[in-house]
Amino acid sequence: MENNFDLAKWLAGEMTGSELEAFEKSPEFETYQKIKTYSGSMEAPVFDTEKSYQNVIKRANKKPAQKQNYWFIKLVAATIVISLGTVFYSKNKTTTQYAEAGQKITFSLPDHSEIVLNSNSKIKYKKWKWKSNRNLQLEGEAFFKVAKGETFDVNTSLGKVTVVGTQFNVKSRNQNFEVACYEGKVKVAFGNKNILLEKGNSVTVQNGTITARMPLGTEKPSWLLNEIQFNNSTLDQVLSEVQSQYGIEIEHSQINSRQYFTGAVPTDNIDTAMTIIGKAYHLNYIKTSDKKIILKKE
Repeated sequence: MENNFDLAKWLAGEMTGSELEAFEKSPEFETYQKIKTYSGSMEAPVFDTEKSYQNVIKRANKKPAQKQNYWFIKLVAATIVISLGTVFYSKNKTTTQYAEAGQKITFSLPDHSEIVLNSNSKIKYKKWKWKSNRNLQLEGEAFFKVAKGETFDVNTSLGKVTVVGTQFNVKSRNQNFEVACYEGKVKVAFGNKNILLEKGNSVTVQNGTITARMPLGTEKPSWLLNEIQFNNSTLDQVLSEVQSQYGIEIEHSQINSRQYFTGAVPTDNIDTAMTIIGKAYHLNYIKTSDKKIILKKE
């Protein structure tokens, strides 16, 4: 059974370098390689492992065979069923990358494009089907550095961004949809509208309506430079982003402010961030713990 376990790890791409080297030297490797090659061109329907196993055994029982051969056939049948089942499962498996509140993570796609995922954000995609299904589902914010000549779509609940070999940032939180292009061009689609965004420009959409089109002042998103940049944002929007970046709770239920804020706050010093917000909105803050802050009027 250990051979079957090794085979499953190999098909799923989960072997270490030393395990892979030893596996490739095994006498069965050539046969397994052929199974993987042939199954790689198959689509992945609903796979019934037990039914497939029984079908192979029935065919083996139609012809007389010595007892030793019979058990060998059963072993081969079980190995093939496990192999194909692993391939079909892997092809349908969705890969999920998640950055918790207060964290940032960096990872690469199968085409070597690089993604930095902002805090409290999630990306899903099909790793095994990447060549034929170049689609990402984004919740939150991420910066993309697309490999030269590669292309894919970034889908959000508020709009879609189509790219080819470029660098850009996408943010989709609540009803806010923001796209900034730092290199090349990106196509932005929301509702029934399409915009071709060129290097050095950004667009902000709220409730399906463009609220701002602005030139970029930096070569990277501000959150990669340990800042959060706000433009005409409400207090709720400001505090929501601060909570995500620091992984804290900010209580402000008794404050109703219609004042808008434009400026930047740091993501690496909560006291400085709250001081800036407090001065802008005429508020005082109290830290009740490392994970909770209460805002009050001056």
